[in-house]
Amino acid sequence: MDALKRFRSEFRGWVSAFNRTKGYNASPDEVLKRLESRMPETKLRQIGAAFINGWLINEDDPSRGYFVKESDRKGLRGGQWTLEPAGGSKINPCWELHVQLADYGRLKTIAEPHGLTVRLEDRLMDITVYAGRKLLLYVENKQRKGEALHLLEKMREYGRTGFHLDDLDIGNDPLKKAKYLVRDMAHPMYFALSAINFEKVFHVEYLKGKNRFLIHDADLTLIEPLLDAVPAGKTTSRSIVDPLALEIERLAGDRIWVSLGSGKTAFNFYVPSSGGDTIVLGVYDDGRIWTDVKGLGEEKARCLANELKSIGVKIDISKQWTFWKKNHQAFILSDEDPVNIAKQVVAAVL
Repeated sequence: MDALKRFRSEFRGWVSAFNRTKGYNASPDEVLKRLESRMPETKLRQIGAAFINGWLINEDDPSRGYFVKESDRKGLRGGQWTLEPAGGSKINPCWELHVQLADYGRLKTIAEPHGLTVRLEDRLMDITVYAGRKLLLYVENKQRKGEALHLLEKMREYGRTGFHLDDLDIGNDPLKKAKYLVRDMAHPMYFALSAINFEKVFHVEYLKGKNRFLIHDADLTLIEPLLDAVPAGKTTSRSIVDPLALEIERLAGDRIWVSLGSGKTAFNFYVPSSGGDTIVLGVYDDGRIWTDVKGLGEEKARCLANELKSIGVKIDISKQWTFWKKNHQAFILSDEDPVNIAKQVVAAVL
């Protein structure tokens, strides 16, 4: 099948699924026409090719037919939503996601014969490319060129001055992205920015001192860092946090925010409370979760306990902080549906 034809078929299916789930009556062809008026045909073909090659699939839950994910996550929920409500009865394409999916398809085409690994939403990074155990390339996707260049300017400032991983990054996207470069098991050789009708690749130089780096312009296309890469060692496993983070972002927007853990936890999810920003979910690499009960406050803590009880999870709200348990054992995130967990958390604390 022609790649553009395949993309159009998938897109119309997403709109139809969104209509059924949300009670909309949007015209698939009208939404597609708006997308094609802005997105280059080559990008849409790259998404279609990723479906033809079996790298992308849709979630099979009928209520989530407009969610897309990588095929190696078949049977799991927690994918990315392709459409979102607009004003009135209209719906919009998720513009940034379509840039991301196109870049994924393009990079995957080069990576496959070279033995490289490409991932979507990997440890909160939009796209990653691994050469074995080495993180070769990290791609950050934006809708507009201006957004990408603003992010670059601020990231360069953080790289020059340095920062701590526990510096407050709420509402500070450039600091979050700077942290992604320097955290453990990261340090990609290349960093790239990509938007509609824009892409730029950079070489990252890591300096001595507290998380300092320089981002140098590289005269390369997005795929060129992959061409001579040779994989060595085993690629790190996927993070179990990513599907949960995606679903919480979809349901809560910026009312719950996620940041890198500064201590033993891998990631922390924060909510506003009377005493300041509170960790509602502290997630370890092994999937254990704890909650700051005291910081959350009695009312929200009780609501969270009740919501989690409905799915068999128990937290002790008499403590200052508590690990989650299920069946008298430590709760492990990888054993659960991230969509259900996100739904209960958001319902309780917002």
